[in-house]
Amino acid sequence: MYTIWMRQHNLIAEKLSSVNPHWDDQKLFEEARRITIAQFQHVTFNEMVPVLVGKEQLRVMGIKLQNNGYDSGYDINIDASASNVFAAAAGQFFLTLLPSKFSIEDKKFQTRSESLLKHFNDPALIYEKGKIDGMLRFLLNAPIEKPGLHSSPLLKTAFQKKDEADSVDIIAMVIQMGRDHGLPSYLNWRKFCKLEEVNSFLALQSIFKPSVNISDFERLYESPEDIDVFVGGLSEQPAKGSLLGPTFACLFAHQMTQTKRGDRFWYENFVSPSAFTVQQIDEIRKTTMARIICDNTDTVTHVQHHAFSLPDDYGNCPLSCNSTGIIQPFNAKSFKDEEKLTTLPITKETIEKVIRLGLKQWQRYEEGEGRRISAQIADTSPSALLSHALLMAPKKESIDIARTASVLREATNILVTGNGLNKDEKLPDLDVATLQKILPQIDIGSVIGNFTPFLARDPLPKEQCLPEPLPCDHTSKYRSYSGWCNNLKNPKFGNAFTQMRRLLDPAYDDGFDTPRTRSVLGSELPSARKISNIVHSDAPKFHVKFTHMLMQFGQILDHDMMHSPISRGPKNTILNCSSCDSAQTLSIHCFPIKIEPDDPFFPAKHNDGRPRCMPFARSLLAQVSLGYRNQLNQLTSFLDASTIYGSTQCEANKLRLFSDGKLNFTDLGFNKEALPQGNQERDCRSNLQNRQRKCFVAGDERVNEQPGLTAIHNLFLREHNRIARYLKQINNFWTDEKLFQESRRINIAQLQNIIYKEWLPVVLGCQHMEKWGLMPQTSGYFEGYDDQCDATISQEMSTSAFRFGHSLIRGVFSRMNDQFQNMTNHVNLTETFSNPSPVYDKNSGHMESILMGLIGASSMAFDRHIVTAVRNHLFAKPGGPLTGLDLPAVNIQRARDHGVQGYNAYRKYCGLRKASTFSDLRDTMTSEAVTALETAYSHVDDIDLFPGIMSESPTRGALVGPTLACLIGEQMQRLKKCDRFYYETNDAMVRFTPDQLVEIRKASLSRMICDNSEYAVNIQPNVFLMPDDLANSPMSCSELPEIDLNKWVDRDYCLVDERVVNRGKTKRITPCVTCTCTLEGPECHSITIDDCSRLLRDYSLSDIQKDSVCLIQCSQHLKKL
Repeated sequence: MYTIWMRQHNLIAEKLSSVNPHWDDQKLFEEARRITIAQFQHVTFNEMVPVLVGKEQLRVMGIKLQNNGYDSGYDINIDASASNVFAAAAGQFFLTLLPSKFSIEDKKFQTRSESLLKHFNDPALIYEKGKIDGMLRFLLNAPIEKPGLHSSPLLKTAFQKKDEADSVDIIAMVIQMGRDHGLPSYLNWRKFCKLEEVNSFLALQSIFKPSVNISDFERLYESPEDIDVFVGGLSEQPAKGSLLGPTFACLFAHQMTQTKRGDRFWYENFVSPSAFTVQQIDEIRKTTMARIICDNTDTVTHVQHHAFSLPDDYGNCPLSCNSTGIIQPFNAKSFKDEEKLTTLPITKETIEKVIRLGLKQWQRYEEGEGRRISAQIADTSPSALLSHALLMAPKKESIDIARTASVLREATNILVTGNGLNKDEKLPDLDVATLQKILPQIDIGSVIGNFTPFLARDPLPKEQCLPEPLPCDHTSKYRSYSGWCNNLKNPKFGNAFTQMRRLLDPAYDDGFDTPRTRSVLGSELPSARKISNIVHSDAPKFHVKFTHMLMQFGQILDHDMMHSPISRGPKNTILNCSSCDSAQTLSIHCFPIKIEPDDPFFPAKHNDGRPRCMPFARSLLAQVSLGYRNQLNQLTSFLDASTIYGSTQCEANKLRLFSDGKLNFTDLGFNKEALPQGNQERDCRSNLQNRQRKCFVAGDERVNEQPGLTAIHNLFLREHNRIARYLKQINNFWTDEKLFQESRRINIAQLQNIIYKEWLPVVLGCQHMEKWGLMPQTSGYFEGYDDQCDATISQEMSTSAFRFGHSLIRGVFSRMNDQFQNMTNHVNLTETFSNPSPVYDKNSGHMESILMGLIGASSMAFDRHIVTAVRNHLFAKPGGPLTGLDLPAVNIQRARDHGVQGYNAYRKYCGLRKASTFSDLRDTMTSEAVTALETAYSHVDDIDLFPGIMSESPTRGALVGPTLACLIGEQMQRLKKCDRFYYETNDAMVRFTPDQLVEIRKASLSRMICDNSEYAVNIQPNVFLMPDDLANSPMSCSELPEIDLNKWVDRDYCLVDERVVNRGKTKRITPCVTCTCTLEGPECHSITIDDCSRLLRDYSLSDIQKDSVCLIQCSQHLKKL
């Protein structure tokens, strides 16, 4: 162990040196020492101490480690010195664990036994090759002796030299040492630990182990009061869940408490200046003894996660040292010293100059771009270009942000290149990675405001769509529509119209703006369409387990979290980036997708000989600081049903009926509560076929993208209005605003419960749900809210990870009746983009049959293959061949546009081994998938994130593979932990009452469909899984758990057993029970009865006999009557 921890120090020093090459030897030594001590503390208290003393002692003594953040338990008055009883008795228990012999196990697990006595004070064995590793294998796989009144015979002859009679009895010496140190006897320490008193030897029988002979104690000691603490402590039966008996567990835990609370340098403390940062503590918390052993041995390849427990095949199976998901290696990144890079020699005057030059450059670009667009022949007929551009249209607020970002883009370019700057204004010669970090830190707030008048185009809206009141009202239990003030300390966290965050630094070709187009080998990356053809070709295979609803719910969830609009030209003009040279001839925001000569569907050239490309416009600029290009999310990041309610006050107002708390709707006769009709969809193809079939309006303008999505939108609208109607019935004095906000609040909570309880476990599997802390609680409140946490959607989630559902899409959506029987006129996806006509088809069951088809038909299998309907015909012009887009190609191109790093970088980020060759990918992929990637790419580091994660095989019990599960888990964890309004929150100002939360936890998508569908009569409990004859057998809707909305009845009194208790008052409900009426409902407690005779005088015998609380307390008295 000494050797292993010495090696650990040196390993830490090496890693620190790699990230801080400017540190000298002293700095490296002290920091490595500080970290190694912290890791030693963490392993001791996180892994060893719980085994020795048990969880109960951890709780009683308050020595359980923090899961996150800092510990505030340091006490300046506590002396951390080792206590006498710990040093001379309790801490010596380990001597009884030692075996007489130990074995050296080689890497083939062949053993060679050695006598322990032979190697006392003789480290010669350690000098032999492989013996340290062999010894560690023995320690990891051999059971210990249990603590008790026994010891190895060798300890009685310890340190005996060859051919000499003198030796040492170590156990006797420990007993003698306790007497020498004046330790009180065993029974005194039991009193110290507040344990049951012992007054005789006989009383020890129930305390000591059955194997202990009490008569031996009677013979050795005159009185129980004489028993030595070391002997008595080892004799005790172990406490439950503990290796030690109650007395030693208490003494050991007491010492650990003193050690922890009396140490100013304890690794979890926030005492300045010795405190670690939160990120550094999080890194230390990853430390395990298993990882320490893995990192500091040569031939130990597998170690069980809990190194202090024996390995088994279930909860503690040996893991490969190359597996970094559970036994994670130390990452020194958070210990990188960047103090020297926090400032730049740049003045306010220089900043004003570069922004002024940037403004002029942007104005020149926009004028030229406007002329080029005007010279184009406009085509306003339905097409993939038009549909996609309208679907990804920026809102006015987004366009305003983009203008500022465009100027800052030009200003950044001027700063980096030095063009137009004097010698003393230019930046020092720094690498791209450094500039990426420090340019955004430059304060431009006092400067950019001077240029705002030159950027604004439109007058401010008369109606305030994005109110940002300060200070935040922490007492309001209703979310704002934009996400403002969800986080009271950082009101903008997770807001609509903010830039996305990055898990890894951007990978732009120039470090700042140019899309990722170059291979690590220097050549050009393959076309996104070529990769799609090789990796994502259609291979029809249906999933046997999951329904098509899994995909459909995932899409509306995606639309609830993220919408990154694409760039427009001057005056909000759509950019036609279909020409292969459009980036040079039309707009710098064009990034068309090249069609290769061997493309199996699209000709490489037009009829006139021009090369063919798919149109692709880059995402709208959004960075509001100097530095690299960033993109915008014009929705809130939170899971707040913005698809239903919108992301601004103005959008929400347009969706409301402003009567009885309801959302606006359309009565179609056959669908009496359809979505409202309107002109939100500017490419409404159903309207071209029939003027009566207008497109629908919702909180997210993509509602008409395809009929399955429209049906789910309609379902949630109906659920909101169903809730509002019931709340109006039980609280008829509530205003429209109160009814609307409370219905919205309940609907959002149900959505979150369905996500985390039903949908996400299917996608991630139980292991990843557990790893990321995503499972909802079965009772009580969630206490994990972190006000330092930012819920903002990551680039990786938006551009790649949450597009995994594209693999699940069917080319034809089934229609089914109420018996799950197929109906005619299934929905052909190719014909229904931006076309909700099937929802109007009364004879084919309109939205009802589509809804039943989603839960009765299976999805496509999750794999790298994607159906032709979206790979060749996405948004294709009706009746027009070769006019569609390729969805996986768009996904790949979008990640390159956003500067997202390649797949291999995220393998490493997620704890997998970074691949050096394509063959290294076989740990997560099939041979066929690896072959496809190797055919498409020149180097393993070139693989784009989307095709990489889609090529992984699912992990056990999950839909998706490990890297994809990691990226989704990371995001969903933040959407839970960073949301002050998360439905299980314990925040007294915004939480549901305990009774209400119990009801919310009953919510399921199956019940929601039952409550809002005419066809749903019998339905499987989990609609994301195919119905079967056993666990998910269809049942009557009446048998599914139903939310009791009566828990939201609003009265200034409580009803308890038909008795009225006014709010704030307490009333005796039965002779032995009182209830208090609180804001969260009645709280009742039993009364302690001191005088049963008086109780009988105050209450009738019959009332007392009906009250079980009375009967329990006064049973003897009542028997006498």
